[in-house]
Amino acid sequence: MEYILITGLFAAGFFIVYLFLKRTIKKLVNPQKLIDNIHSEVNKIMAELNNITERNITLIEQRVRELSALLEKADKKILMLQRESEKYSMSKNYSDIIKKTQQQGEAQNRKESDVSIRERVLKLYYQGFSPALIAGRINLPVGEIELIISLEERKG
Repeated sequence: MEYILITGLFAAGFFIVYLFLKRTIKKLVNPQKLIDNIHSEVNKIMAELNNITERNITLIEQRVRELSALLEKADKKILMLQRESEKYSMSKNYSDIIKKTQQQGEAQNRKESDVSIRERVLKLYYQGFSPALIAGRINLPVGEIELIISLEERKG
């Protein structure tokens, strides 16, 4: 009998420990409490992600504005450089035209001066002046005067 009593008490003790552990485990592993904890953690993470996203969007918008300003400056500089390039090419064209005109004018003046010198030398020679006197009047070397006279005599 004693053996039954000890076995009954022992069984009752195990039963009490079982109920206590069951209740403790049920409290710790309460599905609703776990769901609420998970829900709370997810809400915290979502709030943090939203803050980070807003900060990143703000940074991106700021960078876009800065890039737009830089692009605008670059476009203005490109336009300015194009205008300057056009001005330079136009001035180069004008300077080329002016140089050609000057060269043509100089060539024409040389021809005219050559012709007028030749005519003056021959006129003075036919009037009876000597090559030395002609050279003194026109300010040319005597050899050049003699050359002009001899070329004219060969023609004629």
